[in-house]
Amino acid sequence: MIPLLDLLGPDLSYWVAQFMLTVARLSFVIILMPGIGEQMIPAQVRVYLLLGLSAAISGLGITDYTLPESLTDLGIVIVMELLLGLFLGIGLRVVIWSLNIAGSIIAQSMGLAQPLGVALENEAQTATANLLSMAGAAVLFSMNFHVEVISSWIGLYETIPIGGSSWIAQAFLFDSIYAAFAFAVLLAWPFVAMNLLYNVCLGFINKAMPQMMVAFVGAPFLVGAGMFLLAVSIGAMLMVWQDQIAQLIVWL
Repeated sequence: MIPLLDLLGPDLSYWVAQFMLTVARLSFVIILMPGIGEQMIPAQVRVYLLLGLSAAISGLGITDYTLPESLTDLGIVIVMELLLGLFLGIGLRVVIWSLNIAGSIIAQSMGLAQPLGVALENEAQTATANLLSMAGAAVLFSMNFHVEVISSWIGLYETIPIGGSSWIAQAFLFDSIYAAFAFAVLLAWPFVAMNLLYNVCLGFINKAMPQMMVAFVGAPFLVGAGMFLLAVSIGAMLMVWQDQIAQLIVWL
């Protein structure tokens, strides 16, 4: 038994150690979880949620782990659990990042990339990125995504025991990021095609009538057509994105 924890008594010291290990693995999952981990949610709420879930889960007995004899060994295990939690949290966050990337590409294609909206994350995003992110978070809450995440996270203790570091070395995280970026480009592809068609037509018109200020005519048309296409297709985009969540999060 670790001497520092042994002062608390055998039962309490064991629970405190299991609680610390649970917090280490769950912390980044709560911080980066779509919806709950948004910057608009107060940090105190996320901390209370993290501590409450960790206290409840550590009392279930699923985190049963034989404590090492030294505090250094326990610190190493906690660091490994933190790294694993970071990998799991980033694996969750890619589902919202895909919508952010798609929204940024759509804004560039529509000519609305300059006016930035409210900073929902660390920095201000375009209006379309904010719209898709908020809509995606609402869809996730409506499908009880947070409950499914916690249930899957608890089930990971069977495949990834405490202190298991082999799973961190796998390339699943990079595969998820690549897949999220490719999927974001795929979602925004109709708007990219519209922008390409607009520029081709603009070139022909400018060649036929050089004296005409085609930008004054074409820019409002591009914005209007882009807004109409976004209004018509945003429901289908979110449905396709919802079906793709399982492929983007490999551990869920």
